[in-house]
Amino acid sequence: MEQSILIFDIETDGIDPKESNLKWFGAYSYLDNKYYLFDNKKNCQIEDLIRKHKILIGFNNKNFDQPIIERYLKPKKNIFKYKIIVDLYEISAPKGNDGYGKYNKGKLPQIKIKLKNYTLKNIINALKLDIISKGDIDYKIFQKDEWTNIEIKEIKKYLKQDIVLTKKLYEWYDETFEPLKKLLSDEDVRKLNHIKTSFSSLGYNVICNLAKLPVEWEENKPKNVKSFFGGHHINHRKELIKGNIIEIDFSSAYPHALIMGNLFSPSDKGWRGLDYYKIDGCYNNKNQGEIEKALHSIMLERLKAKKNNYKEKNLSYKLIINSIYGLTGNWKFKSLYNPITASDCTHIVRTWMRKLAKTLEEHEFECLYGFTDSIFVKIPKEKTKLDLMDSVDIFIKSSSSKMPFPVDSFDMNIEEEIKMIWFVAKNCYLFVTKDNKVKYKSTLLNQNTPKVVMEVFKNYMQPKIIKELDIIFSESELKRELIKLFHKNIKLSAEEYKVGLCSNYKVTTSLQYQISKKYGEGRHFLIPNLRNVGIGKSKSSSKKIGVRYCSFEEFENNNLNVEDIDTSQLIKHLKPFIRINEQQTLK
Repeated sequence: MEQSILIFDIETDGIDPKESNLKWFGAYSYLDNKYYLFDNKKNCQIEDLIRKHKILIGFNNKNFDQPIIERYLKPKKNIFKYKIIVDLYEISAPKGNDGYGKYNKGKLPQIKIKLKNYTLKNIINALKLDIISKGDIDYKIFQKDEWTNIEIKEIKKYLKQDIVLTKKLYEWYDETFEPLKKLLSDEDVRKLNHIKTSFSSLGYNVICNLAKLPVEWEENKPKNVKSFFGGHHINHRKELIKGNIIEIDFSSAYPHALIMGNLFSPSDKGWRGLDYYKIDGCYNNKNQGEIEKALHSIMLERLKAKKNNYKEKNLSYKLIINSIYGLTGNWKFKSLYNPITASDCTHIVRTWMRKLAKTLEEHEFECLYGFTDSIFVKIPKEKTKLDLMDSVDIFIKSSSSKMPFPVDSFDMNIEEEIKMIWFVAKNCYLFVTKDNKVKYKSTLLNQNTPKVVMEVFKNYMQPKIIKELDIIFSESELKRELIKLFHKNIKLSAEEYKVGLCSNYKVTTSLQYQISKKYGEGRHFLIPNLRNVGIGKSKSSSKKIGVRYCSFEEFENNNLNVEDIDTSQLIKHLKPFIRINEQQTLK
């Protein structure tokens, strides 16, 4: 089947699949081990190439390339029918109900690769798959119907590089999740489901295959679907704490609760929690179920892979075992759905968190914060982290002894050693590690944070946080640091906008419409300014200075300087860090 794969991409004269015309078609055939680059006059060759391959792989091909190709090849129809279609953009990027399909978390964010924009170029750069990366081309060249030899050479070079990068991304996915092939059915492997299926569906297919269950999907939502509590949360008592702080977390808490409690094996008689766990269900405590055995076997394989530094296998198996709990509470996964199992699973883990905190407090440790399966603990001066882990071991032995099928893999590990932690809000915090690294939750700063803000944070704020072990910044000093960077590189002040044709926008007063009308379709970098230069809704009045957006050329031609740049939106990204200490209050 691998020989019948075609990687393909197209070049068009626009960005709207309903209006754009096919100009060039490029592909790589695993069948021929050959690249193909055709202009739009080669419709027969394009059709023949697509028809002789069983698997078609592209990037955003379902919503862009394929509709354009189908329209181009009219009246010939169904060229993509009966093909196995893989869309690497659909697989990679998170998207909601945006008209392109069902809600999808995206594979890359789930493996901690979060990007501001999930373009092919950005993904390739993030995965470090190509040192050359995607080049640039003047897209006006595709408005033509005829090209010079020099232009054709330029187009072919650009198009081929797109194919090369798409091919590298496909091969990265295939290699990364290759370990899952042996856990899936032959049909799943044939359809490349180890690549294109969501992690939850993958987990469902794997468990059903190993436990010999039917892969059945519920079409109709059952009546009276029950909700249940999620993870346990230990509120922080102080905002900022310094000292000998350790973060410890459970190793695969939910999967261990499912395995040790035999929660996929309900029974009329059996284990009911022994008054240690106040669960609702009753489970077989004589024979462990096939689902639990399958889940445990994957977990053991994952632990071996982790120990031997087999990254792909470790990652693949981790994602599978961590997805299983969610299936128990989702009615669509018919063979695994059981709301009582889901509720009891979360209850067991919440019990662990509460009893762990109580045990540690009894041993004179201070529990600072906890969330789901992780807890931050401050160690008093007279104790060490070894003392802490001894107390944790006492808890682990006590809790697992109350389960019908305890396993040795159930334990807790030290995740971080910390000397200062700052709690901003629930599940939002920043800390300084023992080796002077600043780490934080993505709810504080993330891929949507502008580059210039991250520059200020990394080069100015982080060193100060490490030195002072505190969070004390004024708005004026942060604005000053932004201005310094603007002096060095004015482009850092610009905001990126990607707009379509004016006709795409119904509201003519919208910023996108104004940008498209003045600067044209495409990507633009505009500087927010307080001098009424450029476009935008806000105009200055006697009471308020309005914010407008201008190009670099307009900025220069109107003799604007860095003090004219509006920094209000940038400062908002750093708002949690802005605090006033006593000295600043006195000043």
